[in-house]
Amino acid sequence: MSSSSFNAEEHKNMLRSYFNGQGFQRWASIYGDDKLSTVRNTVRQGHAVMMDKAFSWLQQLNLPKGATILDAGCGTGLFSIRLAKEGYKVKAVDIASQMVEKAKADATMQGVNNNIDFEVNTIESVKGTYDAVVCFDVLIHYPSEGFRQAFSNLSSLTRGSVIFTYAPYNNILAFQHWLGGYFPKKERRTTIQMIRAEEMEKAMTENRMVTRNSEKISWGFYHTMLMNTARR
Repeated sequence: MSSSSFNAEEHKNMLRSYFNGQGFQRWASIYGDDKLSTVRNTVRQGHAVMMDKAFSWLQQLNLPKGATILDAGCGTGLFSIRLAKEGYKVKAVDIASQMVEKAKADATMQGVNNNIDFEVNTIESVKGTYDAVVCFDVLIHYPSEGFRQAFSNLSSLTRGSVIFTYAPYNNILAFQHWLGGYFPKKERRTTIQMIRAEEMEKAMTENRMVTRNSEKISWGFYHTMLMNTARR
């Protein structure tokens, strides 16, 4: 019997509730054009830097126009819309129906909704086979056991690469996360689950994945590790 205290269904319900409520308001503002506080503005800027780097890695894969890409945890659809504008066929999935509705509305407004198939689902449950999979600032909400489950599913869905972010464990990040608990509530991010190097390596080995590229993105209060992985 497993001694793990991780409850997958409870965790999914918590994420669904957060991102359909308070989380939707916070992250829609960060991903949008609203005026932000200094703290949250650094998160917006760091997120934009990360997306630009991820997009450049994706382009280096030389996928043909019309290639299929899964955006797992699409949020308000920023990356999905960017992909659709480049001619890719996108499956945009998010656990929160509010996020999906916002993404769908923005895609329609920008004239690319026909290139995107939207779905309310979890990254552990989404199905299909895709030329590439991307998953940004989603796995940071999963503790190690849940991370491995989610990463295993995403790895099984790709014909090529999985480009994703996660929060590597380090003392500075741990300190900033602790310090964040003292911010006013409106400034706080959701709980970040840091993954130790040995746990990341185990997930990669279990799924027969290797690292093509990796880069730390640090911008103010935005810290993440961007990874480009592929099958052995």
